[in-house]
Amino acid sequence: MRGIFWKIFMWFWLATVLSGFVFFLIAINLRLTPMRDGHRRYFDNERHRNQSQAVEIYGRTAAAITEREGSPALVDASRPTGAQGIYLFSANGTPLSKGVPQPVHSAVLAAVGTAPQRKLPPEAVVVRVLGPNGTPYFAAASFPAPPPPPDFPPFPLPPHFWLQLAVTLVVSGFVCYVLSWRLTAPVRRLREATQGLAAGKLGSRVAVPTGDTGNELSDLGRDFNTMAARIEQLVKAHQQLVRDVSHELRSPLARLNVALELARKESTGSAAPALNRIEYEGERLNQLIGELLTLSRLDEEGTGMGTAVDLAELVGEVVRDAEFEACAANRHVRASAVQGLQVSGNRELLRRALENVVRNAVCYTREGSCVEVILEGHGEREAVIRVRDSGPGVPDAELADIFRAFYRVGEARDRQSGGTGIGLAIAEKTVALYGGSISARNLTAGGLEVEIRLPV
Repeated sequence: MRGIFWKIFMWFWLATVLSGFVFFLIAINLRLTPMRDGHRRYFDNERHRNQSQAVEIYGRTAAAITEREGSPALVDASRPTGAQGIYLFSANGTPLSKGVPQPVHSAVLAAVGTAPQRKLPPEAVVVRVLGPNGTPYFAAASFPAPPPPPDFPPFPLPPHFWLQLAVTLVVSGFVCYVLSWRLTAPVRRLREATQGLAAGKLGSRVAVPTGDTGNELSDLGRDFNTMAARIEQLVKAHQQLVRDVSHELRSPLARLNVALELARKESTGSAAPALNRIEYEGERLNQLIGELLTLSRLDEEGTGMGTAVDLAELVGEVVRDAEFEACAANRHVRASAVQGLQVSGNRELLRRALENVVRNAVCYTREGSCVEVILEGHGEREAVIRVRDSGPGVPDAELADIFRAFYRVGEARDRQSGGTGIGLAIAEKTVALYGGSISARNLTAGGLEVEIRLPV
């Protein structure tokens, strides 16, 4: 969820910042381009004006020398600073100077009007001048290519630019954060309700604003609430059915035991095997009813919380009882426990859960082998109990299913061993009730290991 929120927030903020940066560049470019073009035009006009003034001055001087001396040869001795040459022409464009370059002559003819208009070299400057006698002339000069105009000075940043930028980032970040938070709020509420439902809190619902129709997330929340209500109804009906059936079976079972004792007194010795079988099956039925009631109790939230339980003492007690029963089947149980690990919970429920796991291991380990029960700490906040046997193990695809009620890996084998298929389900619900976890895995050397993790 935090990933979605931060992705939306960062993309919104990045989009806002980039948009502002692009707009800033566009605004600067719109302002700088006309100023840069105007600066270049001003520079070109000033250069052309200065060149024209220089050519006009030298043109008048050349015209005066030509009228006074009668020889245009002296004109070539006069050149303005920076000009490659200044030349004098008559009013009809006839060159009066020697060595006139063709581009300059063409520029003069274009100014006179005797040549077609075409693009002329920018270094040719033509000026119309009058001699002392009032005779019109044309003065033309050839200048070298102008140097590139000086770079336009960089645009100065506005006053307090960095402060304004920081304020913009903070404000845009705050707005994007609030917007992202509001957009992802329905998803967060849905996730919290989903986690509550997955943890067994059947009353978990999503808070959906009334009247908010047409919103896909609100509609999704309503659909979730409908689904959760239906699941709660079905689960509670199932739990109530299990409790009712279990309680109702106790009464006929008690009457069956009374009838069995009466039959023992009135029967002959030949009926003893059948009566013993009836008693055995009645005890199994009584055990199954007890486990169903325990499973029903575990479905009630908050059962048995708040008592400190010494795990080393609990493991030792369970192992001693299991060893006493395992010896009759040529099997053994041994423990390796770390002292000082305590958990908070119902001691009887925790003992029952561990006992179910250990007895399950004793049932399926090979004859002559030993079931190992190991208690150790994992860090400072978790205790780990591992129960290992030397049995045939469980198919990998069914490792998670063995903790479901009434699930059997091998139907004939479980019935022969006397299992009801509820013991590991009780262990799983008990461990989950106290914030722990239980899992199973096949050992490389053969056998099954069940691992229980409980918060210390």
